[in-house]
Amino acid sequence: MKYSNECKGCQRNVSVTDEPLIYYSDSSIEEDDEFVHEELYSKRVQLCLDCTSLQYGSTCKYSGVLISYKAKRKNKSCPMPGAAKW
Repeated sequence: MKYSNECKGCQRNVSVTDEPLIYYSDSSIEEDDEFVHEELYSKRVQLCLDCTSLQYGSTCKYSGVLISYKAKRKNKSCPMPGAAKW
């Protein structure tokens, strides 16, 4: 078996749809405790979409994480070195 150190989201032959991601939710955790509200989420995603460090329309060059996931999380921030956008 051939080993590749690239993640699936970073390869050109894998595409992520525009369908909303389904986020895990524990019924004992209020949504406000874990996720940002929709307006802030939309602003974060737009900043990512306009960023030159966006790869393949879905993944941050610096964190390697899907922007739709990272932008939704309250405890996350833009990882751009020296110039975080949010």
